[in-house]
Amino acid sequence: MALLIDMHCHTGWGSGDSHTDPNVLIEQAKAFGLDGLCVTEHNQTWAQKRVEQLADRHNFLVLGGMEVDTSDYGHVLVFGVREPRRFQRFPTVAELRKIVDQAGGAMVLAHPFRKREKPPNTDFGHGQALEMVEQALDLGVFDFVDAVEVHNGIAGDVERAFAGTVARGRELPTTGGSDTHRYFEVGATFTVFPDHVRSERDLVDAIKAGEMRSSDWAAEGKPDIRNERILRWGHPALNGRHEI
Repeated sequence: MALLIDMHCHTGWGSGDSHTDPNVLIEQAKAFGLDGLCVTEHNQTWAQKRVEQLADRHNFLVLGGMEVDTSDYGHVLVFGVREPRRFQRFPTVAELRKIVDQAGGAMVLAHPFRKREKPPNTDFGHGQALEMVEQALDLGVFDFVDAVEVHNGIAGDVERAFAGTVARGRELPTTGGSDTHRYFEVGATFTVFPDHVRSERDLVDAIKAGEMRSSDWAAEGKPDIRNERILRWGHPALNGRHEI
């Protein structure tokens, strides 16, 4: 049996660009057919007690993590690091690798080919020829990460395909996550893990061993029921509220 885990989620409890109540997010994830999710706030981690309380309250697999803005590349998902709880200065990818290694954690390069406003140019996947793969493969950031987020819920098909090609070229395993900032986006994409993943430590070990793959509902041959359930007035996940 496999577990479907959304590895990239933001909430209003820790990300300034989200207003989502994590309780609503979790109930929505359960309704959509996920087996778990990772809370990856921007540049900070939750206290482990808070993660465990939500998991117990909803009888659902909730794991911690964070999305770190690096100063020289872009965003990196980090798992297995409980300190520092909040980054005051954006580290380089190499500096972040040292922090993660000291904690025995794992790093996943998030949406690697999303357009950036500053160098290095990573907008390889938007309508450009695949000969750009050679240039992308040379990016040093891939030397520092344990996996690549290929299925990102905000990325288009071309961007995902390009990320998948580069991940294969660098022989790196892949992950998927919705990158949700609104609860109804959860489960757009996800990562398939073996069923022994029950903690953040298990998640880190699986990432380091490459025991996972990025995916979505179509790739798994499963019905995507999200469109049937999104934002219905009175949906149980809303607890009597109607949020937009």
